[in-house]
Amino acid sequence: MATSHRWFSLLVLLTLLGCGYRPMGAEPASSQGAPTLAIPLFANRSTEVGLEAILAKALINAFSQSRAVRVTPGAQNADLVLEGKVQSVENTSVAFDSVSRSTVRRVTLRVELDLRRGSGGKTIWKETVVLQEDYVVDPNYQIGEAIKSEGIRRAAINMARRVLDKVLLVI
Repeated sequence: MATSHRWFSLLVLLTLLGCGYRPMGAEPASSQGAPTLAIPLFANRSTEVGLEAILAKALINAFSQSRAVRVTPGAQNADLVLEGKVQSVENTSVAFDSVSRSTVRRVTLRVELDLRRGSGGKTIWKETVVLQEDYVVDPNYQIGEAIKSEGIRRAAINMARRVLDKVLLVI
C-alpha cells in the first residue's frame, strides 16, 4: 500500500516537472523575447523632497528581479514606458496618547501611473494609486523623519509589486 502511494507521488511530481509549468513572470521564454521597459524618474508635485526617486527605484528593483521584462535606462528605444507623477502627500495622526500628542501617523501618497508603448506612445493603462503606510512618531525630529521615510519606502515597495502584477498581465 505504501509503495503504491510512493509511485503515485513520483508520477505526479514527474508530470508537474515535465509539463513546463512556471510561475508567471518567473522567467521569460528567452531573454531576447522579453520586452524592454523604461522607468524614468517620476514627476513630483508634492512638497516632499525625494519621493520621485524612491518610487522609481522601487519599481526598477521589482521589474529587474522579475526577469519578465528587461529594464532599460532610456525611454527612446524601450518597448514599454512606465511614467509616474506624485500628486500629493498627506500626513495624518491616527493614534494618540493624549489630546495633544500623536503616537502613530499615516502617510498617504497619491501617485498617477501611466504605462504606454514606447513606439507611438499609445497608453496601455493609466491609474491613480493611493498608498498608505503607518509609522510610529518619535519625539526626536531626525529619528521621526527617518521612520517616516522608511514607511514611504515600504509603501513604494508594495506599490511596485502591485504594478508589476498589472504589467505582467498586459505583456
